Amino acid sequence: MNAESEPLEQPATALMPGTVALEFYNPEHFSLVQLVHDTVMGGRSEGSVKAVSEPAGLRFFGNLSLANNGGFASAEFKLAKALAPHIYRSIKLNIAADGRQYQLRLKTPYIPQGVAYVADFNSTKDKQSYYFTPADFNGRYRGRLVTNLPELRLADVSHVSVMLADQTSGAFSIVLYSISLSPAQAI
Repeated sequence: MNAESEPLEQPATALMPGTVALEFYNPEHFSLVQLVHDTVMGGRSEGSVKAVSEPAGLRFFGNLSLANNGGFASAEFKLAKALAPHIYRSIKLNIAADGRQYQLRLKTPYIPQGVAYVADFNSTKDKQSYYFTPADFNGRYRGRLVTNLPELRLADVSHVSVMLADQTSGAFSIVLYSISLSPAQAI
């Protein structure tokens, strides 16, 4: 995974043929946003999602608490429609964040409940594009590595989430603009 600065407002014509661009704020792209925090296990972290403009996106923000063995907060987005059955080779995530380490988490119907394909990334305090390939992801369940999962096929992704679990208590904020999947190695 690597991060490179570039403008987030690219015309649709700049996308490579076969690329799927999904905007986090667009209900035609994501049908459901679910917040899942450590409170499900007694923790005290909290978070919310709020629409922002210029450029349009969703801000996921709150407070990460390590109390009561807590320490994670996440926002999960369900795709409104299945992805076209292409071979996607890379992902580009467009965000603006607070400099903390986050996780990009992908779920497919072919893995057990609670398991996700996870890639960690260190955010910066600027708008950034982060690039991933399937090789950047590994299976995890409650922070533990899971092996013997099916190979991650990006066309099978049904849910996308961003999680904060960096073991640092305090306020957090990340603005999610878009995520793109491309048949090329780099978008």
